[in-house]
Amino acid sequence: MEVRLTTQATLSEAADLICAVGTTNTVHLLGEPGIGKTSMFEDIVARTGLRGIYIDVPNIELGDLGVPVPNHETKTVNFYPNEHWGFHRDEPMCIFLDEFTKGSQSVQNMLHPLLNERRVFGKRLSKESIVITAGNLTGDGVGDVMKGHTRQRVTVVHVKKPEVGIEADGKVLEGSWGAWALKNDIAPEIITWAKEYPQILASYLDPAQAENPYIYQPKTPQRAVCSPRTLAKGSNIIKQREKFSKGALMAALAGTIGEAGARDLLAYLSVADSLPTWESIVKNPENAEVPKNPAALCILAYSALQRIDRDNIGKWFEYLKRTPKELQSVFCLSAIKSDSKKSLMMTSAPFVNWMRENQYLF
Repeated sequence: MEVRLTTQATLSEAADLICAVGTTNTVHLLGEPGIGKTSMFEDIVARTGLRGIYIDVPNIELGDLGVPVPNHETKTVNFYPNEHWGFHRDEPMCIFLDEFTKGSQSVQNMLHPLLNERRVFGKRLSKESIVITAGNLTGDGVGDVMKGHTRQRVTVVHVKKPEVGIEADGKVLEGSWGAWALKNDIAPEIITWAKEYPQILASYLDPAQAENPYIYQPKTPQRAVCSPRTLAKGSNIIKQREKFSKGALMAALAGTIGEAGARDLLAYLSVADSLPTWESIVKNPENAEVPKNPAALCILAYSALQRIDRDNIGKWFEYLKRTPKELQSVFCLSAIKSDSKKSLMMTSAPFVNWMRENQYLF
């Protein structure tokens, strides 16, 4: 099998790299806005067990980092770090300098010793500590500038925008947005929409994307667009939509994922609102309505993924067996990819029986 090497890394590949060399090399992550760089930092903190320190560099000033304190005996000045960051603690840490290249020059200069010397205000970090910086591509047009002096002291990794990664039969690609979405309970309507319209997570760097109305375009950096970050925020809105009007829903989604995305997504929400309730499915799995619309079936499958437990999984499989085989495959393949549901599925008699009967699907 031929391996094609590129100069870009996936988020998961970048995370593996940082966990391996982050104690000796400061890795600077370059990527489009909203692709999941900050979320990756949280994953690294969980993997390493280090105490995480997140610093939003463009939104701090020198005084936010610390203050100079005179020592009258020695007639010198020490710089005392702000207690908030915890630099004074004698413990390994993972420091994420987000949007480092958008920070003021004075703040970048103050933080620069962290990148090469693992030192901040005269205090050295423990050898187990990791320092990560992140920023956007120069072509993104959002003001990122890195000095040549700094560039020669960091390992720059271009992180590519994750693809949706959910295939027609429900298979989910490792390292894709779809895999992340299933693990993080993103609204089923959004997962279904992304599965059927993967162009919502295309990159402006891809061929023939200049007219794509859903994605970030450098010519209009202030416009709301679809990205992994905004889809997660859109998911929060959708899950609470019963508490406000449809007008407010449209306005909120348009201001989060863009107007084109909001109008498309509302159509999926209309389908979702017409589905049989979860309660009716669990109560009467043999007679509850089975939708005919493929999108409705997908929404139903991803919704069930967030609701199944040991008490209702048997009833759900009774209902699932009445649906098309394609939907059964979508649900089961997604469920075994979910960290929170995999154990439940593998120890469930209904699922084990289903796997035995449907081996030909895999």
